[in-house]
Amino acid sequence: MKKLLFHICVFVALAATVVVTSCSQKETNSVVVPSKSILVSMPGESGTTTFDSHNITSLDPITVPKGWTVDDINMYASTITVTAPSSFDNEEVESGTLSLKGYTPTGNTKTVDIYVAIVPNEVDYSDAPANCYVACEPKTRYKFDPTRGGNGSVELATAEIKLLWQTSSNLVQYLDMRDGYAKFYIAPDKDDDDKELDAVVPGNAVIGAYNEAGELIWSWHIWVTNNDPMAAENTFTLGGEVMMNHNLGADTNNEGKADGDAIYNSYGVLYQWGRKDPIPGPNDWKFSLNYDDVVYDFENFSAPLKYEESSKGGSIEWTTMNPLSVVIGNPDNAFDWLSSGHDDTLWSAKSKSNYDPCPHGWRVPDGKVFESLTIAANDDAMPWEDAQKMYGWWLEDTTNGNKHFFSAAGRRNYLDGRLDNMNVNDELPVPWSGYYWSATTDGDSAKALYFNLNTNTRTWNGIDTKRSMQRANALPIRCVKE
Repeated sequence: MKKLLFHICVFVALAATVVVTSCSQKETNSVVVPSKSILVSMPGESGTTTFDSHNITSLDPITVPKGWTVDDINMYASTITVTAPSSFDNEEVESGTLSLKGYTPTGNTKTVDIYVAIVPNEVDYSDAPANCYVACEPKTRYKFDPTRGGNGSVELATAEIKLLWQTSSNLVQYLDMRDGYAKFYIAPDKDDDDKELDAVVPGNAVIGAYNEAGELIWSWHIWVTNNDPMAAENTFTLGGEVMMNHNLGADTNNEGKADGDAIYNSYGVLYQWGRKDPIPGPNDWKFSLNYDDVVYDFENFSAPLKYEESSKGGSIEWTTMNPLSVVIGNPDNAFDWLSSGHDDTLWSAKSKSNYDPCPHGWRVPDGKVFESLTIAANDDAMPWEDAQKMYGWWLEDTTNGNKHFFSAAGRRNYLDGRLDNMNVNDELPVPWSGYYWSATTDGDSAKALYFNLNTNTRTWNGIDTKRSMQRANALPIRCVKE
């Protein structure tokens, strides 16, 4: 019996050895181009990108867009260099897909595709540092300095950049960092026939900076819109300040139109007081079941919003490393998202702080800017059925009679981080409410513009231009010019 057991053990050991040996001999190979593209600015110009490979001895082009040439594939430097066509007399193309085949020592192959294109338009934000960059031109490459955060005074040891989330797939494309710049491409929208339009797909994205240890150390909001929010025609004067007519992160201002898409595109993103990071809003314009908006990571997988207790996430350092998280208010700290104390310097009504979420040259407004507003008399007296459909109010500046539309984009509640406008019957939220942060603090809290429409009782409609709100609330923002 002992001999039998001995032989069985020997057999099992030998079998295991065979399996291990077999697995160890299995060939693994890969070739990846992090930028996924080579973009040049003019015809005849050469461009280079890097690649990462494992167990690949050579790379050969198998498909080259007409007129383009592959000048060099350097396996030692891990670089690929191409040149764009200098003329277009013989059906040469401005863009296309370059396909390369990589070969392993045993003859196996791996294919990789690279998008090559002439992109003459470039917007350079490297001398205009901020936590938010506006992208409103299609077929355009944007670049910024990934070693500076905030208003430019935060020095970052950035080793790598990654897309953290975006509101639609391929909103931000061909993200790359080289020569001291972070670069990305905004593609044009397309019609139903797949024809390119002179417009972008509106939305929001966040790009993260990582250090050599792989730690997320900062992030930037990319605001993609067809309507430049900083243009003169999209601003107005209120309380002596030049204010954007669009919510931060919004594509438009629906101006009271009873149109679901226009209403939704006017909401923008939400911010907890003092944080620089945008937080997604509802999944649709009606706040159906209060579902969060679906956002996507760099692999186009769903990136769910996270909810964290203040005891863990209640610090500036933690929120900087976790931008897609809502920190629930701490009841022992007046429902601030900070676990202890309050930091009144995170946002400033006097000068742009390092945590200000607005684009360069713009900031969160002083609370005084809203104090002259009231619900326009003609809105308050309009037929009830029409008022219910606006999802916002025309607010009148009592100093000059000018009217400005503010969307009722709701908020994320300080108690649990969830959306506050509630819709359980697929009709109208009860009530819908508008909130807008200011940079002005109020003791433990901060001041905000507030208005609402109660769909049950009209007499409950109201406005408060200096409402005190717990800092863990996440509200929309209207930026003002510095």
